[in-house]
Amino acid sequence: MIEKLAQDYWNSTFQKLIDEKAAETETIPSEWRAGGRATKAFPDKENDIWWSKNGPEMVDTFIQWWKNSNWQVYVANDLPHIEAGFNVMFGDVPVRGFVDLIAVTPDGQIAVIDYKTGTYMPDSGMQLGLYACCVEMTLGVRPTRGFFYNARSGIMEEVTDLSRWTIPLFTELFKQFERALAAEIFLPSIGMMCKSCSVNKYCYAYGGELAGKYDPLASIDEGNK
Repeated sequence: MIEKLAQDYWNSTFQKLIDEKAAETETIPSEWRAGGRATKAFPDKENDIWWSKNGPEMVDTFIQWWKNSNWQVYVANDLPHIEAGFNVMFGDVPVRGFVDLIAVTPDGQIAVIDYKTGTYMPDSGMQLGLYACCVEMTLGVRPTRGFFYNARSGIMEEVTDLSRWTIPLFTELFKQFERALAAEIFLPSIGMMCKSCSVNKYCYAYGGELAGKYDPLASIDEGNK
């Protein structure tokens, strides 16, 4: 049974966030594309009805996990670091983002945590490694552990060896990204996330309907026919 706290939190937050996103994007929620698979119970996939049923359960599961974990929210400068924002420079490249949670494990180690509500779980620790670097640059402490929290299973999945993701490494990576953008080089990386990509209709590799007009790869292929 879902605790009242979880249900109340969901009720007070879910619709508010939908309204804010609709206003921000000037779109209509009923026209948003839902992810997931269509089922008999939810033929419209994971729409607002699906989330209204399953979302409170995910919140409740996390609350129960947190109560039993003996973890603590990391506090620095008198601020609990929940959805902690950062603005840092990797060389000449500005990077802005948010860490879902910085926590302290029962044995006193600092950890960065990213919540995942979808079915896909990252197979790389690169994201958490970047967060660790940003925390190091912002707060002067280096998180030694990183976790993806799987909201659907209620499992905290640890990523091993954050030490390989260093500030010099990301500085070089962002430098290369910057060079590619300046040269208008946009290499396709086909994968399971392509369906939710906001520019897939312009991508020839994906088969986007507008790729012939915008993607240089399309003109190269046409020239070989």
